[in-house]
Formats: sequence, structure tokens, C-alpha cells
Amino acid sequence: MKELNVAVVDCDYPQHSIMKQKKRDMEVVKTTPVYQNLLVEQAGRLKKKAYPVIGSTPASGMAD
Repeated sequence: MKELNVAVVDCDYPQHSIMKQKKRDMEVVKTTPVYQNLLVEQAGRLKKKAYPVIGSTPASGMAD
């Protein structure tokens, strides 16, 4: 297994559906102890933080 760090660039402008989904997921984690425990367990097992989601436009995403 390659231990690479990843990020997601959401170029679905103006909807940014991946960013919205990540935000909804994080709100559930913040308010639900079961999901908090699962997130901590997964982070420990993978030794990784959650991947970032960055909003962009298609043109800017291709340029970066």
C-alpha cells in the first residue's frame, strides 16, 4: 500500500456537491458519538487525517 496523502478538488461549480456532502457528514459526526468513535478508530487505523475537499471552478482546477 502506498501511503499517499490525497485531497479532493470539487470543480462542480456552482453546486460544489462534494463539499456540501463533506459538510453534512462532518455535522453528523460532530453530533453523534457513534460516528465520532468510528472516525477516531479509522484515523488511528489508517494513521491519516480526513482528506480535505477544496472548492474550485473547472478552469481554475485544471490550472492548479
